[in-house]
Parts: sequence; structure tokens; C-alpha cells
Amino acid sequence: MTRILPVIAAGLLALSSWEAKAQDSSEPQQGLEEIVVTAQRREQLVQTTPVAVTALSASQIADLQIATTQDVAKAVPNLQLIPVTANPSTFQVGLRGGSEQTGGLIVSEPVVGIYVDDVYRARLQGANAQLTDVERIEVLRGPQGTLYGRNTFSGAIKLVTRTPSAEDSWLNFSVGAASFDETSIRGSVGGGVSENLGASLAFLYRDQSDGWIFNRALNRDIGAEENLALRAKVAWSDDVWSVVGTLDYGDDSNDGYIPTLISYTDGPPGQDFANRRSTRQTTTIPGFDEYVTQTPIESRGETEQWGLSLDISRDLGNMTFRSITGYRDLDDLFRWDLTGGFEVAPQTFLPGFDRQADATADQFSQEFQLQGTSEDGRLDWIGGLYYFTESGEQVFTDAGIFFVPVTGSPFVPLPAFRQDIDSDSIAVFGQATYQVSDQLSLTGGLRYTRDDKAFDAVIDPPTPVAVSLDEDFDAWTPKVGLEYTFNDDLFGYVSISRGFKAGGFNGLVRDPAVLATPYDPQFSWTYEAGIKADWFDGLLRTNATIFLNQLDDLQQVASAPGGAFPVQNVGDADVTGLELEISAAPAPGLNIFANIGLMDDDYGSLREGAAAATAGAVGLPLVADWTAQLGATYETALTERWRIRFGADYRAIDDYFVNVQNNLVIDGYGRLDAFAALKSSDDRWELSLQGRNLTDDASYVSGALIDALTMLRPRTYHVTLTYRQP
Repeated sequence: MTRILPVIAAGLLALSSWEAKAQDSSEPQQGLEEIVVTAQRREQLVQTTPVAVTALSASQIADLQIATTQDVAKAVPNLQLIPVTANPSTFQVGLRGGSEQTGGLIVSEPVVGIYVDDVYRARLQGANAQLTDVERIEVLRGPQGTLYGRNTFSGAIKLVTRTPSAEDSWLNFSVGAASFDETSIRGSVGGGVSENLGASLAFLYRDQSDGWIFNRALNRDIGAEENLALRAKVAWSDDVWSVVGTLDYGDDSNDGYIPTLISYTDGPPGQDFANRRSTRQTTTIPGFDEYVTQTPIESRGETEQWGLSLDISRDLGNMTFRSITGYRDLDDLFRWDLTGGFEVAPQTFLPGFDRQADATADQFSQEFQLQGTSEDGRLDWIGGLYYFTESGEQVFTDAGIFFVPVTGSPFVPLPAFRQDIDSDSIAVFGQATYQVSDQLSLTGGLRYTRDDKAFDAVIDPPTPVAVSLDEDFDAWTPKVGLEYTFNDDLFGYVSISRGFKAGGFNGLVRDPAVLATPYDPQFSWTYEAGIKADWFDGLLRTNATIFLNQLDDLQQVASAPGGAFPVQNVGDADVTGLELEISAAPAPGLNIFANIGLMDDDYGSLREGAAAATAGAVGLPLVADWTAQLGATYETALTERWRIRFGADYRAIDDYFVNVQNNLVIDGYGRLDAFAALKSSDDRWELSLQGRNLTDDASYVSGALIDALTMLRPRTYHVTLTYRQP
């Protein structure tokens, strides 16, 4: 907090010396914001889009303090985005029963597709990006197997950044300070360069110098982070053509993200499967709080990535041709101790599982679309082709006393383990919606996807092992739906869709037999019904969805002796659920919002020999019985020149299993965030104070072992001074 006071002082000085003529203050407008989304690859109001989609505008992103991709989960029912232990730039993802828990591997692929400006990002490494100048976020729940296809088994997250134009100009700049000696600057500038050309530049730099986990072996705090993000955009358009080019760069580094140590005072974790109750968790180190680890290794994480994209559209009259081209390059390194370390003698520490992984990957994607309207405007249709290719490699070096049962030595480095992956994917797709009457519409779509994957792995001497595999996977993923507009304020839909995620290869094993065994694709059939309603002249909005996910050949990460974490097809499962999103504007300046997600999961059958069957598992990982969020914002005039705005939101989640064996249960937890801001009446200046996790809840969220878990951050405060020139 040492850098916060100077920022506050500078902000107050700037505000007090500001002599520009303020606009007359006016009472805030009453009503809910209308958001246009492109969930179906064309512009639609969210209230008439037949998809379970959560849409967040730029103002909502700011109010909810969504600073990273991972923060998006707080606003979306049934969505989990939680840290992996190794690197805060990577996360685990779970949605409606599908999950991916080994995002730091070059062979891992998400079950929720992540798109930035309609370009798919294949790697979960670096997916937890620092957000800047984001215009809108859309989270599509349920399989998006027709229009998006690749690895949208459970849904898609779409980040839409601000695009410049020749007509608009803006300048945004902010400086901030926060707990753990954090400072940050961010901003964006954009506007017209010529009659048809616009350009913009967005930037962010964040430096958190202090850590928030105490390492007993190193006798210092760890968890410091440094982030840099840059994005340049150019956009040219006339009456026929539209061309948008983007160049982005990101660099994230940290000095350690290590699991903290716990013990169980009421017996082994997960002992009460039926009621999904966890035992109490306490620190293993008397006199220290929960944020303690004791590994002697100098852990770190480094993720550098950059990308290019080109989005070209041409108006052909009653149809539009679009080309989306993207290239990405990634370098990722992490080093961490999965166990949190061991004190083998007083003040003598050894790493339990010291793992370092160095990865590189590059991807190229090309999509062609043709969409239009026919039959006197009653038929909306889209068709397209998609191509994706990626090459990547990763090298692991491991050591630690965790391997004593295998090697017999008190501390043993294992041979280096190298793996390479090459993937090619092609798809053809089409979808059409026909308006049968003024109220009734029918939708049908189909996609064919083929993934070809090659995998090569080598374990170095003294006992060299080499594996070379080549597999291909394909699937047809249809969708049918019916939509009905009851009136201007009430819209409903039902749909049936199929999800597909290709099979793959095991990258976290040293057993030659398991290493040489690929896993099969997983599929889902999702039955969904939704109703979207506005009430009382748009002052109340309720969007509700019910669904049934029938999951087949579900892919899950198991744990095995010797530090192995193979992916297995564990069997079939059903997940039923309800998702409800509510927002209201009962008075001028006041907005209230809430969402709740309910899920019930049940294994229909488990494969004999799978870890889930052997352990007697009864529930899927990362599936909580419920998630919920409640919040409000309020804005009012203080004087003719100044307004005040404040708000708070609370997000809670019920207990959930961390792993497929169900031997580790995470206690449910909640996080309270709030903010207060002083704004000029013309919206140019704003001084805000934000608090995150205000109750200082010690939230364990994930882990690979039962006595070392990953935590979310403790309570933090942030102060920010912002200047905007619309």
C-alpha cells in the first residue's frame, strides 16, 4: 500500500486544479442497457439471441472489477475459471460438466473455446490475460458445435476489443496503485487517420512487487507479478469493404505460484461423498496463517505471446463475404513444487516435486464465411470453411523426494522428458434460421470437423523411451432449434445440439505404456430451453435456461504413482441444470443484478479400470451444486460538477471435487468486492477506490495433492485515477 497515498494525493491535486467548465449535472437515466452480441456470428440483441449467453458491456466489466479473463467467471452461472498451481497466466476451466485441468501442457486443449476478436486461441497458457480496452465480453454456455466448432464442447468465451473508425476519436488513461506494492498504468488512444481509416493503440503495464505467500525455506514472500500488454489496430472501411488489422503482444512473469500447506482435522478429505461435504482445513505450520509454503526452489513463471489478425468483409448486396486470418506465437515457462516442499529436519527443506517445463507453440487459422438474407428477409443463413494448424514442443525436467519410492534416493533428478505436438483441423459448417411467421422461427445447422494430430515424445537416458503416434478424429455436430417471440418483451427458444472434443495424447506421464496410449474423443448431446423477458417497461430483466447434458466418453485427468497424471475416458455422465440471470433498474441510477446456477451430475456408467471407477467416484470435477452472484451499483449527483458512483457484488460457490477420484473436496467459498468512485459530470475524470475479497476469505480452489492446495488472493485494495476524452 506504500504507493497508494501518492496516487491519491496526485489525484486530489489534479481534481482540485481542474478549471474546465463542467457540463450541467443531470440525473442518471433509469433503465437497463441493451447489448448487441455476435453469438450467432451476426449482430443481434442479447434478448433475442437463442443461446444461453452472458453479455458484459465495458461499463459492466469495470463495475465488476474484471481485470483478467479469469475474473469473468464471477459473472457467469456454472462457469469455473480457477488457477492452475504452476502459473497465474494459465487457468483450469469447467462449465456444465466439461473440464480441462492441465492447461499448462502443450497437449491440453480447452473444453471452452476462447476467442479474441473472433480468432480462436488454442493454448490455455497465457489465456488468463490482463484485459485492456475491451468493448464487450460474451460467454456462450452449452456446446457451440456448429458455428464455432473446435473445442467448444461446453461453450465459448469471446473477448471483443474496441475497433477504431474514421468518425470516432478517444483518449483514455489511468494510473493506479494497490496492495502488495502494485502500480499500474493503462490507456488507449484512437481516432481517424484519413477519410476512411482509423487507428488505435492500447497498452497496459502492471508491476506487483510484493508477494502474498510466505515461503519458509526462502524466508520471503513470493507471488510477485509483472505484466505488459500492447495492442495496435487499424480499420479501413467504405460502402463495400471493411478491413481490420490487429497486432498484439503480451508478456507476463511471476516469481512463484506455489501451493500452500494444509492438514485435515476431521479425517480424510472427501469422506462423505453422498452429501459432498468437505472436512475442515487448517495450516500445518503453527503460528503461520494459510498463505504458507516451504519449498527451497526458486519458482517462476514466464509467458510471452504475440499475434496478428486480419478481418476482411465485403458487402455483396444481399450477402456478405468475410475472411478471418490469425497467427499466434507463444513461449511459456514455469517452475514449481507441486507438494509445497518438505521440512526434513529443523530449517532444512527439500522440494517434493520440482518441475520445470519450457514450451513453445505457434498456430495459424483461416476462416471464410458467407452469410446473407433470402426469401424476402425471412431466411438468415451462414456457411463457412475453417482451417487450423498448430505446432508445439515442451520439455520437462523433474526432481524431488516425491520420487523416492521409485528411485530410492533422498533427492533425485529425473531424465528430461520432451514432447512435440502437431495438429491440423479442417471444418465446413452451415446454419440457417427461417421465420415461419412473425413469431415463430426454426433453426438448423451442421458442422463437419476433422482433427489430425501427431505426437512424439522422448525420455532421455539412462533408460531412453521414444513414442511416436499419429491419430485422426472427426465428427458431425448438428444443431436444431425453435424460437418464438411472444411479444416485444418475451422471447423463448428450445434447442438440441451436439458437442465434440477430439481425442489426444498423454503428456504428464513417464510410463511408456500410458505414454503410448491416446485417449478417445468425448461427445455431448445438450437439450436446452430458455426464456428471456423484460418487465415493467424494461426496468426488470429475467433470463432463465434449463439444460440436460448427456456426456459420452468423458475425458478426465487422473493421478497415478510416480507423479503421473494421465487423461482417461472415464465413462458417461448426465448433468442437468438451471441458470437464471436477473437485472433490475428500480430507480434512476440504481442497478441490481443477480445470477444463480444449479447443477446435478450423475455418472451413468464408468469404464472398468478407470480411476473414477476404481475410486468409487460419484461426482464430476469442478461441478458445484450451485454458484450465485448478487450485486448492485448506484450513481447520483453530488454537485453540479461532481457525481458519486459506488457498488458491490458477492459471488459464492458450493463445494466441488477437485479431481476425478473424488478424494479431494474444496469447501464452498464466497468473495465480496466493492468500489466507490468520484466522477466529473462530463465523465472526463474519475478517482476510484476498489476492494476485492473484502471479507478476507482464505479460499482454497484447486490442488493436485490433498495436503497442498492453490489459493485465491487475500483482501486487496486498489486506487485508480482515470482521464477519459470521448
